[in-house]
Amino acid sequence: MTGQETWKKLSHEAGSASRPGAVRLAGSHVGLSPLRLEDAEGIFELTHASGRDEIWAEMKIGPFDGIESFQAHVGELLNDQSRTILTLRTIADGPPAGWLCLMEARPAHRVIELGYVLFAPPLQRTIAASEALFLIMRHIFDDLGYRRLEWTCTTDNAKSRRAADRLGFAFEGILRDGLVLKGRTRDICMYSMLAREWALVGPAFRAWLSPDNFSEGRQIRSLLEIRGTSMHVAQSDPG
Repeated sequence: MTGQETWKKLSHEAGSASRPGAVRLAGSHVGLSPLRLEDAEGIFELTHASGRDEIWAEMKIGPFDGIESFQAHVGELLNDQSRTILTLRTIADGPPAGWLCLMEARPAHRVIELGYVLFAPPLQRTIAASEALFLIMRHIFDDLGYRRLEWTCTTDNAKSRRAADRLGFAFEGILRDGLVLKGRTRDICMYSMLAREWALVGPAFRAWLSPDNFSEGRQIRSLLEIRGTSMHVAQSDPG
């Protein structure tokens, strides 16, 4: 067997991840479903009222001048075969309150990025928003078989950086001048989570989402606290 044949054999045995596609994910507080053109109006209304400039500040495009231009953008997203966008609903068959995007998939290397996260104000800082992220991360690792999940944002995007830290992503460094955003050259923060890390992050997330961890809608223990305890137990386990 030649060196090239050996390499191909090893790559085949390592396997590849599945490409993301239309899927429905259901949780206790939120449901995810494929983006539809008819979702545009509801998302536009929630993301173009008060605070719209802040919502779109760190996005590559937006805010939009009107519903027609936003619908055109949604149509472009639906025609982009390299992205899978799922809308978020806090009530079954209710109006959409945002979306998540799976992009830059490299199934042969089992690497994918979670990006273009758009949460309307009513969804921000809610249990439903956190559960949506848990559902998509679980889908990426447990259903699709990816070994590396990437999360990127500009260095100025404090909200996204806090979210990455809270969710358990590892900070890898800064890509200098990695993006031109609305005419400005920006530095990009690179974060990642590996499948072996999800093995710890996932159970901690489930523990945080447990009804026992909430009293009158307020968390008893933070996700960081629960994950920290889990890490301590794992490091102390001699097995």
